Amino acid sequence: MPIPLRLSQARRALAEMFIDLCLAFHATTVPLDQEPGETDANRALVAVAAMLGHAEGRPMNASEIAVRLRMPRTSVMRRLKVLREQGLLQRIKGRYYLEPHRAAQVPHRDIFTLILARGFKEIAPILSEMDS
Repeated sequence: MPIPLRLSQARRALAEMFIDLCLAFHATTVPLDQEPGETDANRALVAVAAMLGHAEGRPMNASEIAVRLRMPRTSVMRRLKVLREQGLLQRIKGRYYLEPHRAAQVPHRDIFTLILARGFKEIAPILSEMDS
């Protein structure tokens, strides 16, 4: 008989939130007029890392993204190439930025809001207990 999972409700909520966020981020990596194909979670991670650098005002190059994600640089380079070809990212002086139209818009914002609200509703009571 398996051991009962401690904090199973919170773990379930976090797992669902993680999966849903990965799928939502993946959906933002394809052109807005296309349906996303098979999920490439690593491509979504590379896109999110590039967005993070852009948001922080410190855009990253491929090596910095690779270090941040603990991913081989060659894997990062392949995914950056696809993301540029799909119109999500642009490279300026070796650093990666969201393409201007994507930077000005927040695609699928409603989906992200729903995912986060649903997840935090489930884990908020547990977080409150941790503060006590």
